[in-house]
Amino acid sequence: MRGVFLLLLRTGLRLAAERCLVTRPRKEMKSEMPLEMRACPGCGLEMPPSERSYDRKFCASPECWSVFEEVLAVEFQNPVLFGQAHQLTVDTYAVQHAGGRHPDKSVCIHLVGLHLALERGVAPVEVPRQLQRLAKRASWPHLEPPVQRASLTVCDVALAASPHAHALRVREWAAQVWRVWSPHHERARHLAEDLVRPAERIVRRRKKMAGV
Repeated sequence: MRGVFLLLLRTGLRLAAERCLVTRPRKEMKSEMPLEMRACPGCGLEMPPSERSYDRKFCASPECWSVFEEVLAVEFQNPVLFGQAHQLTVDTYAVQHAGGRHPDKSVCIHLVGLHLALERGVAPVEVPRQLQRLAKRASWPHLEPPVQRASLTVCDVALAASPHAHALRVREWAAQVWRVWSPHHERARHLAEDLVRPAERIVRRRKKMAGV
C-alpha cells in the first residue's frame, strides 16, 4: 500500500494519493481546478497521469501497471502470501486487461487459470504447472472482453491493510472478474479439458452422455 501512495505522491498530486480513485462515480471536487485523471482502458482505474511509459501486452495504463507491480512486490516479499494469492493475482489482472494488443493465447490461458482456481478448487501454487501444459496448444480462440466491468481493481488489493486482507481481496477480485466473464465460461471449461488425460476424458464424456 505504501508504494502505491508513494507512486501517486511522486506525481505531486496529493489529493489523488489520498483517494486512489477507481471506477466508482467520483464526487465533485472542492478545488477550483479539476484534477486531471487517466482511466485504465482495461479495468477503468483512474489515476493522475504519470511520466511512466508502458509497452507491455496487457490493455492497461502505465499507472495501473505500476500499481500491479507494487502488488506483485508485496507478494514476492511474503512466501505465505505468494502461495495463497500470487497466481490468482496474475490471472485476474491479465483477464481484466484483455483487449487491444493482448494476445488471444494469454487471455485464454489466464481465464483457464481462474477456472481452475475458482471452479475446480486447484491450489494457486498448482495452477502454473497446469497452464504450462495448456500453453502447448497450437491454436487459440478470440474472446471478446465483456462490456461489463468488475468493480474491484488491483488498486483495491494494493490498499489491503494486511497480508490476510490482501489474500481475501485478491480472491474477491478474482471472483468478480470471473463472474463478468460468464459469456466465456464454457469456452474456458472446454480449454481446460486439454489438461485431462485421454482415459479420464473418455470416462467424463461417457458419464456426461449417461447423465451421471
